[in-house]
Amino acid sequence: MEKRTFTVTLVSYKEVKPETFAGKLSHVKITGSEEADEAGLIGEHSNMELIQIQQHGSEYWFILRDIPADKLAMTKLQSDVAYISMMSGIDLD
Repeated sequence: MEKRTFTVTLVSYKEVKPETFAGKLSHVKITGSEEADEAGLIGEHSNMELIQIQQHGSEYWFILRDIPADKLAMTKLQSDVAYISMMSGIDLD
């Protein structure tokens, strides 16, 4: 199966700020009326990131994107190296 990265544009009638998404994008369920299953679920995604928020009148349009696997792997590697250096007392700066 071909690997794909999804970008999703969504609309909210409530105010949306970057803080709204802080720590909440590791598992995302998208619900709505178009193309939804019986439970109203359109799709589920893991590890998304906020790309942009724009206000148009009373609507807040925001864009979420799946974080590519290579970027997740690089972030984990950087975190592992930082942890090992901290535990070893090595300054990487």
